[in-house]
Amino acid sequence: MPQYDNQENENSISFREFSIKLNGITEIENLNIDLGWDCDVLLYSRNRNISRITGLFVFDIFNNMEPGGKLMHGGRDMVELITKIKKFRVNGNRIGILGRLLGDIFPIPPDPLDAFDPGIKISSQILDFVPYQTRIEALNAIIRREMIKLVEIREIIKNFDAAEDKLTYAIIKSQDFGVLPKYTEMYNILKSESKDRENLLAALMIGEKTGVNLADMVMLRNYYRYRLTLDGLNGEICECNVNGESCHKIHKKRESVMKKGRKDFNFMNFKVAKSYSENILKIEIINLVKSYMNITGIQYEEGIYDIFPTDANISDLYKLLTCLAFLTGKSVIIADITLNPGHATEIVEFIKRLKSIQNMACLYICTDDEVAENKNRIFDRVIRA
Repeated sequence: MPQYDNQENENSISFREFSIKLNGITEIENLNIDLGWDCDVLLYSRNRNISRITGLFVFDIFNNMEPGGKLMHGGRDMVELITKIKKFRVNGNRIGILGRLLGDIFPIPPDPLDAFDPGIKISSQILDFVPYQTRIEALNAIIRREMIKLVEIREIIKNFDAAEDKLTYAIIKSQDFGVLPKYTEMYNILKSESKDRENLLAALMIGEKTGVNLADMVMLRNYYRYRLTLDGLNGEICECNVNGESCHKIHKKRESVMKKGRKDFNFMNFKVAKSYSENILKIEIINLVKSYMNITGIQYEEGIYDIFPTDANISDLYKLLTCLAFLTGKSVIIADITLNPGHATEIVEFIKRLKSIQNMACLYICTDDEVAENKNRIFDRVIRA
């Protein structure tokens, strides 16, 4: 049996003597993988059941799938937790608590189409992938952009001059202030020796203002904060139920939060404004995805996601899901490419470019012999199961 470091990396996954049974039949057994920080690992097997691993993270676990051994993530054994959660009676709550526990992991299923509703255009579904915390951060960026102050511009210049990785700093700050599509122009201004940097940067950032109704943006942000708090309390209640602990105090706190939420958000003006504000937010998220693609050197085609999922190119769906994983701050991607081995190099190289600005651990699953040969050295390791 392999030896493992006792200290668990928060941003890693370790499979230890891991197995999966389906309807009592063993489909995967004795799987041992250490997926460390910022690595690209291919898990290869001629056993097509290897895709069950992705199913584990998209809640197929609630069918007749039984995991065994250990699956360590964030210092916790997911197998032990999943076994407890499966005993919980209410399916919706089981899914909610598992999603909360596996929040750092972003799974991409064998067929990316499975992640989308086939009857709705992709662009109209993008916001559904974005959790409340990320929506709050995007709204904060909009508000900062619309209220940019001279003192903030001076602070950006000061910190840029002191930054070691100046390009990454420019990318991060451009996203913080809602001008990520202009990160190249921002970087060029900041790195120039012009004495007029302050005015040039101010002109660039002020020029990106859109004149949105700030009161509506603030109200939507407050609503998301309310939902984030409520979801957190619901998660705590589910976890207490799973562990057989009392949650009376949490129930009381949730009732208080819900009462305040009904008072603050249950009126017609907000309901009308919410739809308008969320459409602005959706456009902002799409612009972030567009910018991520441009950062990787891929030219974003306007309207590429204003189509139905079945009309989209498979590689474009992979890229979109990857951008959403980065946007939402995931630390681990598990991408199943068993059905699309021909896109392996394109997908991995795209993710590698994004990882130049945000470290992530990536586990790829495949059954293709040619991909496993790793001729282009796109994977750090190939593990044969």
